[in-house]
This record gives sequence, structure tokens and C-alpha cells, in this order.
Amino acid sequence: MTHRRHRLVPFFFLALALAPVLLLGVAPEVAAEVSAQVQLQTVSERDLHENLRAYGTVEFDPQGAQTLSLQAEALIQQVLVAPGQEIHQGEILLRLNPSSNDRQMLEQARINLRFAEEDLRRTESLLSRQLATNAQLATARQNRDKAAADYRALATRLAPLQGGVLRATGSGVITQVFAKAGDLVPAGQALMQVQKGRQMRVLLGIEAEDLAAVRVGDPVRVRSLQRGSAVVAGKIREIYAQVDPRTHLAQAVVSLPADSPFLPGSMVEAEIRLRTVHMLAVPDSAVLRQDGRPYAFIAVDGRAQRRWLELGPRAGRWLGVRQGLKAGEQVVTLGNYELHEHMRLRTSGAGS
Repeated sequence: MTHRRHRLVPFFFLALALAPVLLLGVAPEVAAEVSAQVQLQTVSERDLHENLRAYGTVEFDPQGAQTLSLQAEALIQQVLVAPGQEIHQGEILLRLNPSSNDRQMLEQARINLRFAEEDLRRTESLLSRQLATNAQLATARQNRDKAAADYRALATRLAPLQGGVLRATGSGVITQVFAKAGDLVPAGQALMQVQKGRQMRVLLGIEAEDLAAVRVGDPVRVRSLQRGSAVVAGKIREIYAQVDPRTHLAQAVVSLPADSPFLPGSMVEAEIRLRTVHMLAVPDSAVLRQDGRPYAFIAVDGRAQRRWLELGPRAGRWLGVRQGLKAGEQVVTLGNYELHEHMRLRTSGAGS
């Protein structure tokens, strides 16, 4: 009896080992394999627009600026305008007076003219009595003409000051005011700067290494940094081939239309379209990142295979691929966040 019991022990333990498998009705070698439902996209070439993003400041275009000055020395009594103020033709900008020196010069010119006229009349009288010569008469006339010309020139130069005010000669916006009450301003010195019209520009800061890719005439889309701002189209007008020592950026000028909604001093974001390239491209949903490094999964024999990528320009939802993929390969565009290397794929059809 004891011998029979010993022979049954191995069969007992074998039955215990196979019990879970027999209960499930599945053999160990056919246990279910983990897979993921994905969507695929065929890698192909596309035309992509290479863009450069930059930031800058809106300002009045200096080409539309006018500097106001006087042809005579003046004493500023009162400044009636400030930067940013809109002005209209005929509006008083400054109250001022001619300097005492100019007033004395004008009075002296008037006296010189009166004496020259009296001398001419006397010479004409003497000539009529044959007490003067024709040469003396010619000299007297020349002296009178010169004194008259000197007086007219000085009077014309001081005419804007005679009313005690300086008026706007047209409409515009005051951009800078240099004069202050109490200043004795020499002739020709700038008093203020006026912007005629609403012509503005954007001064963009560009990384020095990107400057070589930017060309005059490149189209630019400009948007204010405020949410919901309209996009305004412009073009690169000038490129300054030097680096600003304060910002360490090179600068490019973008012309804006006169009806642009931006105010001077606004900060804007600009997208410069550099060129069009023909290259492999994938939807941006296909690209994942690990430690900042881009990669994608492709389908190889029904399994996921990771490919590290070197990306090119973006155009909408498409990303250019310089290295890492080949035309015709199937890249995973949906469900890729759940994948790991060699995972089996279940597809729901290729994207368009």
C-alpha cells in the first residue's frame, strides 16, 4: 500500500501545475500578446515654406518725418504740444519771441534802408542841378537796393516770429519735442519732429546667424503680442548688417501699410517667409520627443520601430524631415504615445 502511494505523488504535483492552464483552456505558448491600435501615414515629399520667427517694435517710419526749425534765433516762451499728440494745420505749437539780437538787427536794417533811400533822393536832386554825376547816382541806387534786399531778407526770416507763435503747416503726429520754455534757440536748431501721415515700420531683431537667410523683399506676417491681434502683411525693406550692442541682435526693417492697427511702441511677433523647399514631410502628430530629441515610430512587419529624426521647416501641420525616414515608409500618426519598440500594431487605415 505504501509503495502505491509513492507512485501517485508525481502525478499529483503535475496536475497542480497544469490546473490554471487547463481551467483557462489556453496553452502557455499561445497566450495573448499586447498590441496597440494605431493610424499610419505614408511618408512623402511636399513643398514646405521655410519661415523665421522674430520679434520687434513698431515705430513711425523716419521717411515720413519732418523736423521743424526756425530761420532765426528765438526765445521759447511756452511749449503747447507733447510727443504722441495729433496736430492739425494752423494749430499753435509754440509761443516764442525773436531774440533781442534779431530785433536789433531788424531795426538796424530798417534804419539803413531809410538812410539809403534819403541818400538816393538827395543824389537825384543834386544831379538835376548838375551838382552830382551819373556815377554817384548809380552808386546811391546800388546802396538803396542792397539795403532794401537786406531788410526784406531779415524781415522774411523773422516773419514767423512776429505773431509770437509757431503754427503747424499740416496735419500729423508729434514724435519728439526738443525745445523747452526758456530756451534761446539758435537759427536752424530743431524744435520738434512731426510725423506726416500714419506710415509706420517694424524694427525686427534677428539672430546674427540667421541674418544671411533673410533677403530684402521677403514677405512677412506681423502680429501684435496681444491675444486676438490681426495679422498684417509686410515685406523686408532694409537689413542692417551690424549687431546692436544692447540686444546682441541684427536688425531688419519691415514696411507696414498706412492703415495697420499697430500703435508706435507696440511689441510684435513676425514670421518671415524665407524660401520654399521640397522635402520629406510628416504630420506633426507623428513626431514625439524624448529629452528634447525628436523621434517617430514606423510600422515594420506589423511592429513598431523607433526612428530618431532631424527636422526641417514647419508648414502648418506638416514638419519637414531631413534625416530619419524614407519615402514610402509608414509612420504612426495616431496611438504613438502608447508605443514601445517592437510592439505589435493594429492599424485602422492610413491617413491621407
